[in-house]
Amino acid sequence: MRSIGTLTRHQKRKERKVASAASADAQAILTLRRVFNAPIERVFEAWTKADVLASWFGPVGFTVSMANIDLRTGGEYLIVLQPPKGEAIKHFGEYVEVTPPDRLVFTWLLENQACRGSRNQCTETLVSIDFKRLNLSTEIRLTHERLPGKEAYDGHEFGWSSTFDCFEEFVSTKLSLLS
Repeated sequence: MRSIGTLTRHQKRKERKVASAASADAQAILTLRRVFNAPIERVFEAWTKADVLASWFGPVGFTVSMANIDLRTGGEYLIVLQPPKGEAIKHFGEYVEVTPPDRLVFTWLLENQACRGSRNQCTETLVSIDFKRLNLSTEIRLTHERLPGKEAYDGHEFGWSSTFDCFEEFVSTKLSLLS
């Protein structure tokens, strides 16, 4: 006789299958962290001033053809990315929280954009960016919530990771040149 609370092998297998099915239906959360060799105020400014953001934002090989930022709670943003080949991709949403220089939270709308992770998706996701002062460096923790599945997760993991790569290049070569 087994004690109460102990699961048989069959019950454990069944429990794992149920957990997998439940997580497959759940919306994915992507979290990335990276430290940049720049003070927090400069890093925050690079993420919130349209002309500065336009000089580095997006995956490697992409350029920003337009950036508009209304930096206030309830304000909207629009970033138009031009990939090396193909149609321009619009990313847009609304700021939910703006706490300089520590935090940005904004919606990120997926509306069937022609990019990995958004194709055939129509939903509102949420991006939180936390900036943490580390002496003269800044840690960025980006959390992208409500991603509707693995394809969206994988596409946005690639996009945000590559965007961090572009930002790192910007910080090391151009950020100090800005007034």
